Amino acid sequence: MHNYHTALNTFPMSDTKAWTDAYGGYTTDWGTWSCQALMLGYMEGQPIYNACNFNWAIWFGSGFNINLTVTNSILSTFICPSDGMSPDPPNNSQWAGHTNNYVASLGTTTYQWSPDSTGVFAHSNAYGIQNITDGSSNTIAFSEGLVSGTGNWEKWRDGIASGDYQQQGGGKSPSAVVDANTAVAAVMKDLQTCTQYFLTRQNIAGNDKGYRWAAGSPGVSSFNTIVPPNSTQYPWGGCRLDCKGCGFEFGEFQNATSNHPGGVNCMMADGSVKFIKNSISMPIWWALGTKANGEVLSADSY
Repeated sequence: MHNYHTALNTFPMSDTKAWTDAYGGYTTDWGTWSCQALMLGYMEGQPIYNACNFNWAIWFGSGFNINLTVTNSILSTFICPSDGMSPDPPNNSQWAGHTNNYVASLGTTTYQWSPDSTGVFAHSNAYGIQNITDGSSNTIAFSEGLVSGTGNWEKWRDGIASGDYQQQGGGKSPSAVVDANTAVAAVMKDLQTCTQYFLTRQNIAGNDKGYRWAAGSPGVSSFNTIVPPNSTQYPWGGCRLDCKGCGFEFGEFQNATSNHPGGVNCMMADGSVKFIKNSISMPIWWALGTKANGEVLSADSY
């Protein structure tokens, strides 16, 4: 991150825009490149970076085929050894294992398509140290997130629930906002809805959490700091309420999860790594995710 910042004076965007020839050809926000892919050249990944065709999307149509070798590459840097779900060997299948455990923070932003965020990273937009006025040592940049390489979408902490606002004609969910602090009541209501779906196995979606390190989508390569780590109150890995039966990508809620007793490891924007306890209060977790909301935090609060 900081090598990238030294060269370009910003951190990378969480996900880019890209071109695809699917459906006649257009610029897309979906199936695009992740910040992990953009940083490859600054973390001893230059050969793979050179193989990336950034002119094309990576997820579907010819864009996916063009970059198939790159997107199926397994990089141990992006895999947490404590997950216990080793990725299946790539075999040219779109669903050959999951290869990313480390996700970039969008802060308290729950609107999946927003070019702005309260976090260090944002959809098609880049921020730098100069934007982190809350202090880089008090702002989360990355967390770990469990994935499922076996398609076990009901597993606790891996599972996702989905809703049907869109099918009911409502479009995006009421909790999809740039900053959850501006819509607390809607966020809390939707968190309960997600839990209801998950616990009753209603609208359970397929699991593409951490699907590919190169794919720039919330839930796949980024997350938000809404649900505290390894929450038992909200016992799911993510939730998408604008698309019934859809997976993790571009869901409103993407959670930090781990197999570590008591918490998760998070990397702060200054590059330090801190162990964040599961018992952290929701307001403090939200505050750690925001880069410029003016919260004052003490280390003993988390």
